[in-house]
Amino acid sequence: MEQRQTQAPRPRKVPAAQGWQWIKQAFFLVREQPLTWVLFAVCYLLLQMLLSNLGQFGQLLGMATVPLFAGSFVLAAQRAARGETLRPLDVFAAFASHWRQLAGLGLAYCGLLVAAMLLVMLALLALAGGQIGDEALTAMPLGKQLVGLVLFAAGMFIASLLYWFAPAAVVLAACDPLPAMRRSLAGGWLNWPAVLVCGVMLAVLLFLAMLPFGLGLLLWLPVMFVSVYVAWQDVFGDGLPLRA
Repeated sequence: MEQRQTQAPRPRKVPAAQGWQWIKQAFFLVREQPLTWVLFAVCYLLLQMLLSNLGQFGQLLGMATVPLFAGSFVLAAQRAARGETLRPLDVFAAFASHWRQLAGLGLAYCGLLVAAMLLVMLALLALAGGQIGDEALTAMPLGKQLVGLVLFAAGMFIASLLYWFAPAAVVLAACDPLPAMRRSLAGGWLNWPAVLVCGVMLAVLLFLAMLPFGLGLLLWLPVMFVSVYVAWQDVFGDGLPLRA
């Protein structure tokens, strides 16, 4: 029977510039076995496309499977960092070993996003004087619109801090969903400048990846997922895995 870890490693504070290093070292790790990582990305995209055609239930199921893939990519990155050769079925590694915890994490995160959106809507409703809609929002003074935008961005960023390290916490530190999210928030809040740098750079790279007919996603997706492993090692683990 799997034993859940109770003693949590304490997060360490790293410079903001490490956010770019997480992406850079993830790219170097992916570059060592590029065809296997591209195959992982293809499997992920095909399953998400299939689920997206199943209506709202499929979309919910798709969101619940994202942490499962994230955990699998983290486990694969751990093996790759040790110099092991990856196998195609490693893309589903966490489905067998941590599916309950990771699926629960996906559902908990979905609920968190819904709650955050409701709070933002209530704040916008208060700023708009009890009226909501496109006309009410556009009629708001610029100052209130900026306040609403800041509230929305802050809510989404805090939600991202709750999730960023969570898949790695589940598969590498044997956490259940809620403790994993608390640990992610602790590490993310301590290192929010690095997480912000990483998120902004990943967004820029995503835009570039979409330009050549979206083919860049086959590289961007593994780098994005592997950067979670690299970030975890840097903040909670043995330090930044260095590749060149």
